[in-house]
Amino acid sequence: MIERDIINSVWGSIWKYFGLKEASKVGLWLLDINFNDGLGIFRCSHSTKEVVMSALTLITEISGNQVIISPIKTSGTIRSIQKIKELM
Repeated sequence: MIERDIINSVWGSIWKYFGLKEASKVGLWLLDINFNDGLGIFRCSHSTKEVVMSALTLITEISGNQVIISPIKTSGTIRSIQKIKELM
């Protein structure tokens, strides 16, 4: 699995469940991913946070591999979420 596959799966989930109109507002970025720890950081618009979190939980497969994506924490700043990730 590579980062591009993850992003494509998230976008596909957003388009499938919320449509193009909502997807155009998201502004989604994968800032950090660690496959060994199973943790990553996504960045999105604050007004579409719930859409992204829902889309993440609805993903069941990425590149033929079954996955369970569970959002752990949200934050208003990237710095504070990186500190939380370091503690885990």
